Order: sequence, then structure tokens, then C-alpha cells
Amino acid sequence: MLEFGPLVRQWRTARRFTQEQLADDAEISTRHLSFLECGRSRPSREMVLLLASALELPLRDRNTLLAAAGFTPAYTTGSLEGPELAPVMRAVGWLLDLHEPFGAVVVDRAWNLLRANAGARRLLELFPPTDPCAAQNLMLTLVHPGGLRPYIQGWEHLAGHLVERHIQEVAAHPQDEVRRRVLEQVLAQPGVSEVRRSAPESLAPFATVHLRGPVAEVRLFTLLTTLGTPLDVTAEELRIESYYPADSATETLLRALATRD
Repeated sequence: MLEFGPLVRQWRTARRFTQEQLADDAEISTRHLSFLECGRSRPSREMVLLLASALELPLRDRNTLLAAAGFTPAYTTGSLEGPELAPVMRAVGWLLDLHEPFGAVVVDRAWNLLRANAGARRLLELFPPTDPCAAQNLMLTLVHPGGLRPYIQGWEHLAGHLVERHIQEVAAHPQDEVRRRVLEQVLAQPGVSEVRRSAPESLAPFATVHLRGPVAEVRLFTLLTTLGTPLDVTAEELRIESYYPADSATETLLRALATRD
């Protein structure tokens, strides 16, 4: 792990801030920030949290910045099955249930599948992955030959969009090796490097996923939901990905499948 000063500089660079911009946001002098970055001054705990806030760091990275400066973490990292996050997980469960008959899943920051509602399970029954490992990660299953990739129509365009989004996400979190390892797995899949080079210059606000299999054809778009004001690392990193029908035929099919359960 980098020392405090180089770590602040790395985050400042990732955020494309000049020293003057970061110092202004943190309401400190540029000279003081320069001394902190080069190690000539040691930060107080309050200064570390002030800079972390000005850099808009996620809670995990705020703890990392504190550790680099020699301080204990400020934010807990709870277990999804533990009592501390039980109210959060109950609320997440309600959101998944309320989204029926359409699919919704819960993933972590690395896109690992944590929970799924019945609608999402019905979708996977229509388009079953052949590789169980690929099915456990939403990013990987979209590009893996044993995941959803064989069913995706216009796969090259969608893959280019998603890979570019994940590259930007990794660049925005330079200390996160978990995200980086997922990106390496994604880029190692056949054909992904080629679609990455042909990715659109500007990303659309959402992507439509067109799936066609032996028994069904659906068109979906997705929305991501995150917790707005968490004080726990695990809770902050949860994402709910909700799938919505992109046309009336898909809506009719998904509603009909739900009535058969």
C-alpha cells in the first residue's frame, strides 16, 4: 500500500484535480496540501477525513487513506448475514420482491451475484449459462462463452459498452485490486479486446439487452440502485440491478411466466 502522500496524489490525479482545486475544495492552502503529498507534513485524523471527503472517496478507500496515515478505520465493514446489516438486507429484500414479476439482483462492487428474485431466476431458466462460475458474476457472464454471451444479439456493441464502463470504473478506483481482477478476467475472454477497440466514444445512459434462445426472446434494459447514505463499507458497495421489459412482447412474456409459478 502507498504511503499517505503518494496515495492522496494518486487519488487527486484519478479525479483530475490540480493541487489548487483540491486545496480549494478542502479549504486548506495549496502549500499545506503540497507538504502533505510530499511527506513534509503529517496529517491529523481530521485532515485525512477532510481530504477524503473533498476527493469524494468511497468508504472503503477512506479507511485505506486513514490506514496509510496511521489511523484506525472510521467505517465498519459488516457481514451481509450479520445483525448489523439485517435492517439493510430486509429493505433490499423488499425491493427485490416489489420488482416482481420482473428480474432484479443484488451484486457487490465486483459484480458478484449475491441475491436474486424469482423474476431473475426465471430469466436464467430461459437463457441458462453453461458455465456455473461465469454465472456467478454479472460482468463476466455477459462476455464469457459459457455465460449469457451466446444468447445476446448484437453482442459486440453491448460488450464494448460494458467493458468501457468497467474500465472507467477501475480508473476511478486506482487502489481497488478486486475491481481490477474482474476487468482482467473480462479482457481475457475471446473477442473482448477487439470489441473494446470498437466501443462507442460516448456511453449511452442505458443499454438494451436483446436475448434470444431456443424457447424465448426478450428485450430488456437495466437500472442500477445504490444506497444513498450508508455508514458501512459493505452496504455502500451493494448494487441492485433491476431488469425492465423494453417492449410490450417482453412484458407480456415475463408476466405470463410469473403466473405459472
